[in-house]
Amino acid sequence: MMRGLWKRVFLSGAMALLLEGCATLPGGHIPPSAFEFHEVVSEQGPGAGGWKIAKVNILLCRVSQRRPLEAWCDVEVGVPIINKKRPISNVTAQRRSAEAADAAAQMVLSGPETVSALACAQFRDEMSVLLRASLKGVRVTKFLTAGIEPKSFPED
Repeated sequence: MMRGLWKRVFLSGAMALLLEGCATLPGGHIPPSAFEFHEVVSEQGPGAGGWKIAKVNILLCRVSQRRPLEAWCDVEVGVPIINKKRPISNVTAQRRSAEAADAAAQMVLSGPETVSALACAQFRDEMSVLLRASLKGVRVTKFLTAGIEPKSFPED
């Protein structure tokens, strides 16, 4: 009886260590600072315009005997500097991106997907839907823009 209890305690501790640095359902929230936005098209004129992006490699992982998953997902978030409604500050873009990434990770990791490429595509798609609901004009893709060094979560 005690042997089984110690085994469960050890496995729980090992899983907690593994999950600590991942974007997972029970832990590993992605901080807003992971999304470092860089202006790539300057805003000019009185109307909507300008463009900034953040590039992040995000580790999604699920510890499971039947459905394990570990996937590094390259995510590029593009945000207008000024959309049709208002300017979008870096702080707002970072906070909303982190919230969307957390929610998208929870959705993907609670599902059945075990293939990393498919999980990443699903993660980006879900993140895009969530971000577009709160920030008009946002785009979420794999890495497309050259010349900007991506950040990583968790950091290397």
